Amino acid sequence: MEAVETAETQLQADIDVLRTQFANTQDLYREVCTLMFFRYGITPTANRLYQLVRKGSMSAPAEALNRFWRELREKSRVVIGQPDLPESVRNHAGELVGALWQAAQAEAARSLESFRDDAAAAIEESRLAQETASGKLAGVVDELAAASQMLQDANADLAAVRQQLAEAEALNGNLAARLDAARKELNEQHAWFRTVERDHAAALEKLREQLKADRAAADAARKHALQELDRERTAHGKVQKALDVERARAAAAAERHRGELRSALNEVADVRQQLGALESRAGGAIVERDHARELLDGVRRELALALAQAAASDGRAGALEAELRHAVARYEALLEPSGEMPEEVSPPRKGRRTAGS
Repeated sequence: MEAVETAETQLQADIDVLRTQFANTQDLYREVCTLMFFRYGITPTANRLYQLVRKGSMSAPAEALNRFWRELREKSRVVIGQPDLPESVRNHAGELVGALWQAAQAEAARSLESFRDDAAAAIEESRLAQETASGKLAGVVDELAAASQMLQDANADLAAVRQQLAEAEALNGNLAARLDAARKELNEQHAWFRTVERDHAAALEKLREQLKADRAAADAARKHALQELDRERTAHGKVQKALDVERARAAAAAERHRGELRSALNEVADVRQQLGALESRAGGAIVERDHARELLDGVRRELALALAQAAASDGRAGALEAELRHAVARYEALLEPSGEMPEEVSPPRKGRRTAGS
């Protein structure tokens, strides 16, 4: 199949070459017949010739094919009639040429008949196509009239568009002038913005330096507050220890006085039992009891004073802790990132000493 397609392609290429060499239609058909018969071994037919060449009227390939066979027959007779050929060869050659001629004539007749049938069908097809084209032509005429009207409308629209274009060009000129003015103003705004940006950068740098100083002050204040807190905690521990000692002492004194009181009560009971006999000693026992009460009241006053001192120390420690938390909170707030720089950042106040610190 590929070989047949290759031979067909080569045949068409050779025919294209012959087109450039022979402008006359009959000469071209004659050369194509020669090419097909002698080079490719294909018996040319009128229908096949017309399919390959597609030039001239439909009777042109039949006429060229008849001329080709006639010339071939005449040339074959001349060759056969040479005097140097043997008689048997001439007879066989004559028979062969006669058989070829008859076969060629029969094939040409069949080809001509097929070509005539194809021509009749093509004519009928052309007639039907002409009728269809006539109907289409009427439609085209109507469409042409509608198109003419549309063209007129389009011309009117074009005139309106041209007017709008002129107005748009005028507006464009006005907009171009306004654009130039806007660009000039924008350049001025850019220059002003760059100046403001430089000033803002300088102010920002100052604020950063101030922030560094404030952070250093906050760190120093935090360290001082921590030191104050440590000192207060140490003092509170000392006071707590002294309070514990005083409480222990007061508890021991109270226990001792309770024992003495129990002894005194026992003695009072004995005195009551011996009231009559020990009337003189009752006054001394009462004096000792009053003295014991005075001692107990003194211990109670010392205990109340120690508790008040402890409460004052607790208050001072609480105040220092609150102030330290306030300083730490302000320090952390300074460290947090913010969208705007604070206008004024003051260092935290040092821890205040309470009264009696």
